[in-house]
Amino acid sequence: MIKKQSENVTGTNLLHAKSHNRRAILDAVRRRDGLSRADITRITNLSAQAVSNLVAELEEAGLLLAGEPVRQKRGQPARPYRLNPEGGFAIGFQLNGTEIDAVLVDLLGEERCRFSQQIKHPDPHQAVDLLVAASHEIIAKSGLDPERNIGIGIAMPGPVGIAGPTGIAPGWESFDLASAMRKKAGCPVFVENDADAAAISEKLYGTGRDLDNFVYIFIGVGLGAGLFLDGRIIRGAKGAAGEIGHIPIQVNGRQCGCGRKGCLERYVSLLALYEEFDAGHRDDLVHDATLTRLSAMSPDDIPVRKWIDQAALHLTTTFQIISSMLNPQAVILGGLLPEAILYALWQEVTRLQEADGPTPTGDHLPVLIGDASTYSAARGAAALPIYQEMIPDFQNMLKVRD
Repeated sequence: MIKKQSENVTGTNLLHAKSHNRRAILDAVRRRDGLSRADITRITNLSAQAVSNLVAELEEAGLLLAGEPVRQKRGQPARPYRLNPEGGFAIGFQLNGTEIDAVLVDLLGEERCRFSQQIKHPDPHQAVDLLVAASHEIIAKSGLDPERNIGIGIAMPGPVGIAGPTGIAPGWESFDLASAMRKKAGCPVFVENDADAAAISEKLYGTGRDLDNFVYIFIGVGLGAGLFLDGRIIRGAKGAAGEIGHIPIQVNGRQCGCGRKGCLERYVSLLALYEEFDAGHRDDLVHDATLTRLSAMSPDDIPVRKWIDQAALHLTTTFQIISSMLNPQAVILGGLLPEAILYALWQEVTRLQEADGPTPTGDHLPVLIGDASTYSAARGAAALPIYQEMIPDFQNMLKVRD
């Protein structure tokens, strides 16, 4: 059993905190539909008058929907509130050197539209033009009101913002993609590495919805992790928190592109999986951006099973380290793996944990299954603007204002 932490995200009656309080109310309703104003007041610790005013504003803005009054045992009938899925939408892009995957989601995280476009390692300025054109195209394709666009999220191979995104093309070092996009798209733009973006999506809509402390493992071409601690995504001093792919896991192991040997992602990643196949099949898999060939395979195919057994062994060790260092409520496995292969990997990790017995810190760290598809990072990117709009952050509220 996973112990859930408090569902209450409190508001504040401090000056300059209206934006935070709006988010606190939206987050309360997001977590549990059908809250009355009295329920919201109790959960957020705001005054009844503040809740009344803010709920009215959010309803007028189209973000909240009021249901029919429900008769109570005592007092006046109360209206239940829920998020309005039509109140806004966000666009998410997963960008690598050869393809743009795009999704458009509503406020509830429901996918309304998607498309993919092949590219050829564009320079950053070319990529901005491609992304802006793609955002116009997907909005038109969805038929939604462009005025309801909350913003654009972009997920890229990380870490972002240190030496430029990796795996795109030369010339990305120090390029401020968010600012360049913002100027041309005319809306808020957020850029994250793919693991953090997918973790935020899990927090908003998925397996991590009721968890404040979890680690999301993103298995893609490489390997990364999104860290949610005390309800906040953790990026680290240089934005590289969660780069677990380069944890040394095997002494004198396989050569890694980082220059070291035995890094975790050399055993747990799509590229590591492809290495279990002969050269001909390996090339086919590497060049299949849609992962159609891999999705058609069974977890019991010999190369796939060999990779699962090896990856599960290294992940089990990694999870022991994560449990001791971060003490999360759970680890969530996700990324680009086809669902059947991800499930088989989860089964093997679970089996190994049970065979090892209890750890010195207590029970085993729960391992859960998250989103798994070629669009998982794009859906995570689409969650970025919604996360900024709906999730309260005390750190931002308390920043010194001139």
